Amino acid sequence: MSLPVVICIGSSSVAGDALGPMVGDLLREVHNLPAFVYGGFSRPVNGVNYPEYVEFISCRHSGNFVIAVDACVGSPEDVGTVKYSGAGLRAGGALNKNLGKIGDIGILGVVAARSEDNLSALMSAPYSLVERLSEKIAAKIADFISDFGNNKTKIRDTEQSPF
Repeated sequence: MSLPVVICIGSSSVAGDALGPMVGDLLREVHNLPAFVYGGFSRPVNGVNYPEYVEFISCRHSGNFVIAVDACVGSPEDVGTVKYSGAGLRAGGALNKNLGKIGDIGILGVVAARSEDNLSALMSAPYSLVERLSEKIAAKIADFISDFGNNKTKIRDTEQSPF
């Protein structure tokens, strides 16, 4: 079985958008994950280089299972929850950018409430919330990949889970 791929999307320059890079670093540095992990604070996957990473992953890791992680804005009652999708994710939605779909599974951490100015919402997301969600998402991914390797994991089409 080929190793899974985890692509962690975001930027450290915006507090709420740091969720993806934080997850990527945690997967590499804390969980020592048996997977290809792209995106972290030193080498982020962001709106500028996202298309190149999508193409690279589709060529280099054709046939590998791909998990995509990103931050998002949502309804006020969803802030602090994690949304899962069995259909990957489309990056850039909070800022009205359609950067294209990636992943077999999409994991979105809701870091702020949707507003007319989503960039400001992402900028004002509490760093402690982003950090807490990142730690829990990284741990869930590590568990999932462990179970996936043991053929115990089944994915539902869409699931929402508060951490």
